[in-house]
Amino acid sequence: MLADYKHKNPSKYLLVKLSLATVLSVFPGEVSAQSLNCFESLIFGEFVTCGAAGSVTVRPDNSTTSSCVTVGSAPQTRGRCVVTQSFPFRPIQVNVSGTTTINSGGNSMSVTNVNIVTNNGGTGTTVTAPFLNVPIGATLNVGATQASGTYTGALGVTAILQ
Repeated sequence: MLADYKHKNPSKYLLVKLSLATVLSVFPGEVSAQSLNCFESLIFGEFVTCGAAGSVTVRPDNSTTSSCVTVGSAPQTRGRCVVTQSFPFRPIQVNVSGTTTINSGGNSMSVTNVNIVTNNGGTGTTVTAPFLNVPIGATLNVGATQASGTYTGALGVTAILQ
């Protein structure tokens, strides 16, 4: 049904992808080395609005919910980064920051409720471990008359040795 709608009404179809930009910070003179690799973008997928404001949420555990949108066949997926460090292990502060809106031409949507690691994890965490999996989720707020298009934006992810 959605595929038929997509072909009959292409002006109402949205595709949303939020890239994860990586920023790695290491204090000068540190003995421990670290790496940060963000290899999965946060993808809200393709969807059609219902004519009223709605939302699409992709959580760090990769579960999804939506209100007042019909989700299409394009996959929805959490973003994901991995932080590694060498011995001796030190606390690593990981934070996500950046865009609160995503854009397609002159149109935009807001991104709220960014969470890392857990579904209620907030935008930052400190962990002492040799390896840290950092799944990232958020909520996309869709307007009642949201213009169709491919919307993109970027979040910054930082990892700092403490």
